[in-house]
Amino acid sequence: MTVFLIIFTIVSVVHIIVTALQKEWPQRVSKVLIIPFLLAAYIAGRGSQDILIILALVFGWIGDILLIKKKKRIIFKLGILSFLMGHLCYIAAFINYLGTLGFLSAFIWLINIRTLVAIIPLGIIAGIFVYRLIKPLKEMIIFVIIYMIVIEAMAFWGLHIFILVSGFASFMIFLGCLLFMISDSTLAYYAFRKIKVFASVMIMVLYILAQTGIVMGFLLLK
Repeated sequence: MTVFLIIFTIVSVVHIIVTALQKEWPQRVSKVLIIPFLLAAYIAGRGSQDILIILALVFGWIGDILLIKKKKRIIFKLGILSFLMGHLCYIAAFINYLGTLGFLSAFIWLINIRTLVAIIPLGIIAGIFVYRLIKPLKEMIIFVIIYMIVIEAMAFWGLHIFILVSGFASFMIFLGCLLFMISDSTLAYYAFRKIKVFASVMIMVLYILAQTGIVMGFLLLK
């Protein structure tokens, strides 16, 4: 597992550098290699038993490949759809994990209600702000709204794990979800505008940290 994590880190750093330098082909090659090494590290650490996490990474990898050709609208939609499926797999993995917590699961609905009361107003405000910021094309409005709902749902369940399971591992999962929200919102913003080098670098840094946080968090969970 350690070897795969080292290679993953090296590939990620290389990708960030070539993205900043705007080296097109090295950027494409390094981007395609990032998730496979993180996936290999996860499988080496936990085996193939957590199929939902594996599927989430696979969908993320497919999304990475498709978004290389993001200027083509249909390819862009398929790439975002792949990321959407990955987020749904993460949500399912969070719910599945919480269902195995024994007697703590008896308090899940109580905590859900309290958390929902706190998070729904903030979620609505954040959603309206992001939507107004992105200003998607008419053909993408429904798609963007659905994506925003799913990413907020993932953040909610990540928060739920953090509430139920105190510790560094659950914090990494929740932090990964928050970084995903920022990364995806930034990507959506620049999907309808000309992207700048700094934005490209920031999106990839946040995306890599988000995937790493969730995956490493699950590796550390007991």
